[in-house]
Amino acid sequence: MSTSPILSSIRYPEYFKGKRLHIVSKHRKQEYFEPAFTGRLGLICETVAAVDTDLLGTFSGEVERTLAPLECAREKYRQALPFCKDGYLLASEGSFGAHPTLGWVATGEEWLVWYDIKEQFEVVVRNATLDTCFYGETITSEQQCLQFLQKVGFPMQGIILKHSREHPKHTLKNLHTVQEVMDKVAEWVASGAEPYIETDMRAMHNPTRQQHLMQMGHLMADAVSSICDSCGWYGFSVTSVERGLPCGWCGNATDSVLAAIYTCKKCNHSSRKKFPRGIEQEDPQFCNHCNP
Repeated sequence: MSTSPILSSIRYPEYFKGKRLHIVSKHRKQEYFEPAFTGRLGLICETVAAVDTDLLGTFSGEVERTLAPLECAREKYRQALPFCKDGYLLASEGSFGAHPTLGWVATGEEWLVWYDIKEQFEVVVRNATLDTCFYGETITSEQQCLQFLQKVGFPMQGIILKHSREHPKHTLKNLHTVQEVMDKVAEWVASGAEPYIETDMRAMHNPTRQQHLMQMGHLMADAVSSICDSCGWYGFSVTSVERGLPCGWCGNATDSVLAAIYTCKKCNHSSRKKFPRGIEQEDPQFCNHCNP
């Protein structure tokens, strides 16, 4: 094992300055990660263009994703390893759908994996948000289509147009004008089809997701800047949480986070830190007893 940067008297974030961060992406994610990794840590960011990440799954459905999001992100950096000899790899995977408990609300989940090529270990960050532009509708009229485009903010927010929702004969991406979309919808509706329109969730076509990816970059920068208080290695980050934060009214345990468990990827030392959100009681609106 290499000597700890702390024990070598190399202080963070200078430890990362000038080293290479290889970002595995087809969808311009480097633009959204650079503020954190170059701006804060001094890393030299570059995109690994040799890996076709679309082969692991596409949001539009032509290629079904068979791996769970975290495993998909890991597979991306593994495929990039032969092209990167030093520094670090960074890969992400997003997943979008209905909120697990608030079924009428869409949620976006991002997984970000950092891999240290020399030391051969990972740092993983996950975050979910309700601030996501994830919509889809079966279109029966041009007016409905126009309303959808206005709702999502097209053309700044990209869309995907399908001949039908299930097993579409045609799928169109990279449409840039309202007229292009309306003409194709009119053609398909006239032929008896029921076109399906949905937001494009690829990073370069989804401004809301871009903001979340920028946030993920800063969360990962925080994680790799966190130092193990036992061996002094970097990446001392949250690996699990303990739920049960007490309700501010009744005192019963809620589903909110009471403590975070930090684990070192090098020596496996762990530490339990209570109240990671900075609050010691939960709002009663999130209590299953006070607000069932």
